[in-house]
Amino acid sequence: MDIDNFIDFKKSFNSLELSNETIKIIEEHNIKFSEIAIGEFSGRDSAAAIIKAIENYNIDVVLPIVGFTGTDYGDINIFYKNWETTYKRMREINKDSILLPLHFMFEPELWHALNGRWIALLIKKYGFYTPCIGCHSYLRILRIPLARQLGNKIICGERLFHDNDFKIDQTEEVLTAYKKICEEFNINLLMPIVNIKEGKKIKEIVGEDWEQGKKQFSCVFSKNYRDVDGKVIYEKDKVVKFLNEYIIPSSIDIVKEGYKGNFNYIEITKNYII
Repeated sequence: MDIDNFIDFKKSFNSLELSNETIKIIEEHNIKFSEIAIGEFSGRDSAAAIIKAIENYNIDVVLPIVGFTGTDYGDINIFYKNWETTYKRMREINKDSILLPLHFMFEPELWHALNGRWIALLIKKYGFYTPCIGCHSYLRILRIPLARQLGNKIICGERLFHDNDFKIDQTEEVLTAYKKICEEFNINLLMPIVNIKEGKKIKEIVGEDWEQGKKQFSCVFSKNYRDVDGKVIYEKDKVVKFLNEYIIPSSIDIVKEGYKGNFNYIEITKNYII
C-alpha cells in the first residue's frame, strides 16, 4: 500500500492527511474542501451509491476511502479497478464530476474494542451477537473526523433489501442508528440506494454486469448471522437494545474522546458493558 494514500485515524482529528496527488488535483481545480463528500468504497453497492449521489445530490467531488477491518481479505488491486469503473460511470453522468484518488484507513485496535473484546459479555447481556452491526459502525467512525474537515457528507451503499433477502447490519433500525451516530457530529450520512431492492437496478447504475459480492474483499465472518439454510436470524427487540445501549453511545463516545486525544478504546467501550 502506498503510504501517501493512507489516512491515520488518530491524526485525522486535527490534521488533513491527503495524498500529494489529491492535493494537486484539489488545487488545480480550485476545489473547496467544503465541496468534497467522502465516499465509502468497497464493492458494487458502494460504487453505485457514489454514482447515484452524483446524479441525485448536489455533489460533484468525492473522496473514496476504503476502510479495512482486519477481518477482510482479498487482492487490493480490486479497489483500483473498481475506482476506474466508478470514475468512468460518474463522468458519463456528469462530465464535470471528480472522483479523487483512492485512500485507505485502518484502526484495528478500535475494531477490536468495539466488536471483539467484549463478545462473551455482549452475548450474556443481550442474548445474541454478530460483529457486523458494530463493524459497520466502525466504518462510519473511521471517516467522521475527516468528513468534518471536508463537506460533512459520507456516502454509503447500504440497502434495506437485497432482492428477496436482507442483511442484519442493513435493517431500518440499524441504519437509523448509524445516522444518529453521524448526526451527533453534524455529518450527513447519505444513502442514495437504500430503497433499491433489485440487484439488476444496481447493475444499471454502475453500467456493467457486476454481481453482488464480486470484485470486493471477502470477510472471515461472512454469513455468521444466518442459520444452516441461509436465513437471517434476527430478533428486533434484542438488536434495538444492543444498538441503544451499546453501539450508539460507545461509538459517539469514541469520537468525542478522540477529540480529547483519548484513544483508549477498551476503557471507553467498557463503560457500556459494566
